Amino acid sequence: MIFSPLEHGGRTQLVFDRLRSAVALDVFKDGEQLPPETELAAQLGISPVTLRDALALMRQAGLVETRRGRTGGSFIRRDGYDPVAHGYSRLQEMSLVDIRDLSDWRISVAGAAAALAAERASDDEVNGMQSHVGTFARAKDSTSARRTEGRLSISLAAASQSVRLTRATVTCVIDYGPLLSVAYSNAKLRKTVGQQHKSLLEAVRDGRHEDALRAARNAGIEVARDLAGQRVDSSARKPR
Repeated sequence: MIFSPLEHGGRTQLVFDRLRSAVALDVFKDGEQLPPETELAAQLGISPVTLRDALALMRQAGLVETRRGRTGGSFIRRDGYDPVAHGYSRLQEMSLVDIRDLSDWRISVAGAAAALAAERASDDEVNGMQSHVGTFARAKDSTSARRTEGRLSISLAAASQSVRLTRATVTCVIDYGPLLSVAYSNAKLRKTVGQQHKSLLEAVRDGRHEDALRAARNAGIEVARDLAGQRVDSSARKPR
């Protein structure tokens, strides 16, 4: 999904955002080498020149180190990635309408996956979700919470047995992940969402699809409200 062709091929910023999201989602390990430029450009459906421009932005952001020589290439530097700063940057680029639109899509996908999972999840799948719910509840920072919720979301989608819903969920995790790094900096919000996760898990275990949908929806609404509030606050702080 990270390396699927870009819809508006050739735009350097889009490539940079996709690669930065890959770092955010732990697709790459620290020090891992990226595919050769020609291969990666082909996977993304862009020209090698555009990819080189995007990699230059990655280097400026401290996310990539380029080494020369026979064993050279572009290598990931995770220590250069600040997930909260990335999230705030993304939030500032969005209007309230943008936030609502993206949040509505995420809530709809999550609710559909949760409802189907309540009808179709196996005991092993429910046990896996329970582990993610517990890890989220114990998360001490936004990065841990975001990563764990991403795994929970994908587990729910997989349990729905819908390939299209699973693909949509992965896209949601990619597109919304940076914003969650901002939202889950709020410990009170993490606790509130964690309670919804527990309700969701119980509903899935008991086969109550309407309650599962409701819990997934409520969790998404809480996050969307927090992000909208932070966006309004940031606009109010800007000098006039």
